[in-house]
Amino acid sequence: MSDKPFDFRLINGLQGDPAVFVLLKRMGEALLFDLGSIDNLGHRDMLRVRHVFVSHAHMDHFVGFDRLLRVNVPHRRQLSLFGPEDFIERVRCKLNSYTWNLIDPDQIRFLVHEVRGDGSVWAALLTNTDKFAAPAARTEITHDHLATLRDGSQVAAALLDHKGIPSVSYKLEAPAILKVRTEKLKSLNLKAGPWLGELQLRVRTGKAHGTLDIEGREYSIEDLSAEMITQQKGRSLVYLTDLSFSPGNLAALKKAFGHASDGISESSFADEDRSRAVDKAHLTSRQSALIARSLGIQHFHIFHVSGIYGQGPQQVAEEARNFFHSLPGPGPELDREIQIELGKVQS
Repeated sequence: MSDKPFDFRLINGLQGDPAVFVLLKRMGEALLFDLGSIDNLGHRDMLRVRHVFVSHAHMDHFVGFDRLLRVNVPHRRQLSLFGPEDFIERVRCKLNSYTWNLIDPDQIRFLVHEVRGDGSVWAALLTNTDKFAAPAARTEITHDHLATLRDGSQVAAALLDHKGIPSVSYKLEAPAILKVRTEKLKSLNLKAGPWLGELQLRVRTGKAHGTLDIEGREYSIEDLSAEMITQQKGRSLVYLTDLSFSPGNLAALKKAFGHASDGISESSFADEDRSRAVDKAHLTSRQSALIARSLGIQHFHIFHVSGIYGQGPQQVAEEARNFFHSLPGPGPELDREIQIELGKVQS
């Protein structure tokens, strides 16, 4: 598997509506984080999208739903959507705002999920067959295993507070990178062959049990994988937007996500505009950098800079990057910096 299993891009740059296109390179499929305006996303890329992860239903995060719907009506594909509590009803209302007398039964299919505050995930399959009337039902899905994508990637969720409403942040984690220790072949008296690919597949899909036939002999898959396979943690991407810098949100992020290699974070306000950030329940440049450092992020990407900066969003992004590079990594020193910042927010 490639060391770079996915690519991503900010559809609307630093200041436009939040929407991030992520291409899963192994499968050629894609997902979206948030559904702000997606007019800048080409038709071909739109048709690659199978999963959409929405933080909350403010207009700048959800206005792109109509284009997603419009592009997919002729193609009869089922799409999976995720969002916070009441998201199913919001999608249902969107779908019922149109007249559908000229399409076939089951032509529109949206499997819509709600990430709820009690730790549960509810879902409803909304189709035009019954006028999108299907009730929501509790699933066995958990926040830490919200979705498994076709390439084996996992998506987890953290439910955060955004001035009294829930806002969901997400983490995409690619499968572990598996490497074969070919130097072990001689000691095991084995020759390389198609069985190595089968062994990797069994490990990757969590089926490293039972036996494997190699040249007429049965071998324990568990023993072979321990001897022959090494695993390197896959690349991961955290998506952070529309959250207050608060102890509760910080704790929720750490618990849900741990560490990540890449992070896309809002940096809505400059550090000197902290009072605006508190009032709007958004992050400053320093706060976004503190959160990124606390999550062990190595590659830090900024977006969702406030429109108050006019033609100067790059200055806010540069300030965030400077804070990021000057702050220590996870540990006591960073914890002190976070406590200092929390004191400024609460004072």
